[in-house]
Amino acid sequence: MIDLPTVMPAREELPTVGLVTLQTSWGGLFDARPTVDNYAVHLIRVTERGTPGPTLCGIDRFADDAPGWSVGGGVSGDSVAHTPCRGCADAARRDFRDLPIRGLGSPQIVACIAGTESQ
Repeated sequence: MIDLPTVMPAREELPTVGLVTLQTSWGGLFDARPTVDNYAVHLIRVTERGTPGPTLCGIDRFADDAPGWSVGGGVSGDSVAHTPCRGCADAARRDFRDLPIRGLGSPQIVACIAGTESQ
């Protein structure tokens, strides 16, 4: 009989190679409704194995009561403004300044990080 550990050892964290946008919403593909942040553009880390963990501002997107989310995509249209999450922008500016950012709303959050967004 093989003696298996009861607690798996922590995986070594993979290096972050980029950032990607994330938007949250309630509902589905055709009936999406904004969360309290009104479709704010958040950021998550990208590694060579995917997009692990919470948003840079700390939202646990895998929590049981979390809204739906879209990585790199999201809600768009004439009435949707892609407003950057200030918490994510601040964390990106502090911790991931030189990494590429992609996804829906990336021009707006890049401008926010650089301090060049229009008011």
